[in-house]
Amino acid sequence: MDMTRIRDHMVEHQLTRRGIDDRSVIEAMRTVPREKFVAPGFEDFAYEDAPLSIGDGQTISQPFIVALMLEKAGLKAGDKALEVGTGSGYASALMSRIVRQVYSIERHERLALQARDRFGTLGYHNIEVRVGDGSKGWPDAAPFDAIVVSAAAPEVPSALKEQLNLGGRLIIPVGRGQEQRLKRVTRTGPAAFEEDDLGGVVFVPLIGEDAWTAAHPMYTATVPSPGTFAAGPGSQPRVQGAGMETTNRLPALPEGVLDHTEFQQRFWALQRLSWIMFTLLLAICLLGLLGRGGPFSRQTLMLSDGSVDFPVISRWNTPEDMTVNFLASSEDRVFTIDAAFLRTFSVQGIDPPQKATFARDGRIGYVFPADPAEPTQIVFRLQTQQPGARRATIGLGEEVRTQFTFIFP
Repeated sequence: MDMTRIRDHMVEHQLTRRGIDDRSVIEAMRTVPREKFVAPGFEDFAYEDAPLSIGDGQTISQPFIVALMLEKAGLKAGDKALEVGTGSGYASALMSRIVRQVYSIERHERLALQARDRFGTLGYHNIEVRVGDGSKGWPDAAPFDAIVVSAAAPEVPSALKEQLNLGGRLIIPVGRGQEQRLKRVTRTGPAAFEEDDLGGVVFVPLIGEDAWTAAHPMYTATVPSPGTFAAGPGSQPRVQGAGMETTNRLPALPEGVLDHTEFQQRFWALQRLSWIMFTLLLAICLLGLLGRGGPFSRQTLMLSDGSVDFPVISRWNTPEDMTVNFLASSEDRVFTIDAAFLRTFSVQGIDPPQKATFARDGRIGYVFPADPAEPTQIVFRLQTQQPGARRATIGLGEEVRTQFTFIFP
């Protein structure tokens, strides 16, 4: 299945409209197939504005959060970058499309091996993966021009700061619970660092010697499923487990970034409703066009003196029957229909023939002889003349009703 158009839509509606404007990040997000980095069965939900479970209690973060962190890292073509928390490998894959070399650390061996296999399959050969303690960084490969950490630490680990190149940028969530802040630490000298606060976020804790322990309550607690976080109708199925980013609510956006989430939800709900209505109308049209007598091609109009079986959807230049059923009566029966409607159809024949005809109040009246013994069925053989919506005023005896039909060319 080609996801190119869906991927482009994700970039436009989830990223650029929310303030992401780094061209290298946007191009990477357009290029890397996110559906290859989600769990089997979740491919259709890969581009939802939400995290997805990848197993081992971890998630792949929502596209906007990934793009925001990469943009704030200021990645450049010649950089060497480190990601702490490989997960499915999506963020590392994006970084590899921008920088020269990526080093990625994951504490879960199964996830690390799966990510390594994905990189090989996709031809991303400038990524190295290691299983280990991300809070300690990757000293053998240091220094790095950029480090991106996908979990929150109680404070910025000194090992990660020391592994920054001069001018290098470290992006990391810092804090606990709902009070985390996304920080950018820039190395300005051998022992000098500048720190920028990029806004409030919510991530699960970074587990390691220089961060939280595995017994930390945020790590061991059950996290609500992404189903409670879904962006709207049609979002991903409910799944269990925490991940590199908690999923019980959207993280706060950095200052100055406009949040169009509510507008997007309403827009997509309206678009889905429009498609459903269009599909239903198309199905009705096709069923009516399949042939006379289809389930949607006719409608019965009930009146006190009988009924009229009326063509609701007719076909161009094909005879359509209109059947009038009279109840038994000792008096002559009268059927009327407005003359304007008869200009839409021509009457090819009436069986059995009428006793008389007349004009009254803009309607043509047909008189049929009385039959007190049993009901009488009259068949009008019609020929479609003009396509389009038509309104007809129909009467049996003194009772008059309005009926609508749509004629397709």
